Amino acid sequence: MKKLLLTGIAALSVLSASAARATEYQGNLPKPVQKLPAYPPIACVATNWALEWCEDRQTPLPRPNPLRALAKHIPAKTKTVLYDEPGGEYWAHWRRFKALADSGDDVEIRGSCASGCTVVMIHVPSDRLCFGEGASLKFHVARDPNNNDKPDMVFTERWMVNQYPQDIRAWIIAKGGVEKMTIWQMWKLDAEELWQMGYRKCDPDLRKQEKDRTAEEIWREKDRKAEEAWHEWQKWKNQEETWRIYKETVQTLGRIQ
Repeated sequence: MKKLLLTGIAALSVLSASAARATEYQGNLPKPVQKLPAYPPIACVATNWALEWCEDRQTPLPRPNPLRALAKHIPAKTKTVLYDEPGGEYWAHWRRFKALADSGDDVEIRGSCASGCTVVMIHVPSDRLCFGEGASLKFHVARDPNNNDKPDMVFTERWMVNQYPQDIRAWIIAKGGVEKMTIWQMWKLDAEELWQMGYRKCDPDLRKQEKDRTAEEIWREKDRKAEEAWHEWQKWKNQEETWRIYKETVQTLGRIQ
């Protein structure tokens, strides 16, 4: 029993010595003044170690990259052409363009790409995108279907603006950002500006050329038929005039006899 007691005393001595050495190396830590909050505030530190509001910091806007349009592009085996897209339900377009991006298709935008259609910019890489003559992207704030279709600024910023490529996001921020966007007024980004940003210009639209050529041929055919009708009318008028003169001549000769 005496040995067990001596062993316990020796162990306590060792622990006391270890605690003393730990205090010597670490110092005496102060007791907490108060309980820390569940979510401590976030503070940003400047280069001179002064505290500043994190909201005051701005990320430099990305610069357009016009050389991107000169990069070598290997055409995909298939392509999808968007002519006039009015938009619609956000998540339906999200799934649609995610599947389109996974397909590997090139995407040609040759008309108005409005509202939910702009989600294509989130999923399809820029090297597989091109914009044709008259193409445009049109942006507006999203609606909240659970709140009488009122503007949903948080959703617009989180799921749309913050998801766009940096150059598109910079263009929106330069116009005033989400705070300035409305439901009904579209912000239009023309093809010319997109080309300046570095997006590719689509090759001439053969379908449109064929459509224009067909329309021209239709009008030429109409002109030809109109001209033929004019000549027929003139011929009929000439015949009528000849018959009138003939009848007058016969009547005149009858009176003379």
